[in-house]
Amino acid sequence: MPRSCLVLLLLSLLTTTAGCSRPATPAPADGVLATSAHLVRARAGDAVFQASAMDVSRLDPAIAARYGLNPGRGGALLLVTLRDADGDALAPDDLVLTATASVLPDPPEALELQHLQVDGLNDYVGVFAARAPANVQFHVIATRHGRRAELDTHVQLYPP
Repeated sequence: MPRSCLVLLLLSLLTTTAGCSRPATPAPADGVLATSAHLVRARAGDAVFQASAMDVSRLDPAIAARYGLNPGRGGALLLVTLRDADGDALAPDDLVLTATASVLPDPPEALELQHLQVDGLNDYVGVFAARAPANVQFHVIATRHGRRAELDTHVQLYPP
């Protein structure tokens, strides 16, 4: 499955993707959760890590409910996906993920990431409490089988 198809389902789930080799299913990495997200990718050996950040208050309500999020509470959502080069499932063998989040000028804080497995795909989600307006910065370090990747992403939170 092309990597672009993997991002589309989680980033908005408002639309379905076309042209993917696998049918679209409501899984974190196959749709769209919000109208805007900043997406970055990095490799560590055979693993491809992708991180995207979204404004929780702008999530589709049905999708927010699926992940147990309350859009009314706001904050910033970080999604990290683990795939192979073709965008297919990859076991999290020996995977260590650490993430920090911050709103400048505050120093970064550790962000807990929760593992989600949907349709055999491994995703990791964390929510950082922040009030709009704010630019939330995320830094992720992923280590797997001794290979390391670093990703930086961000999301701008706007008042309603």
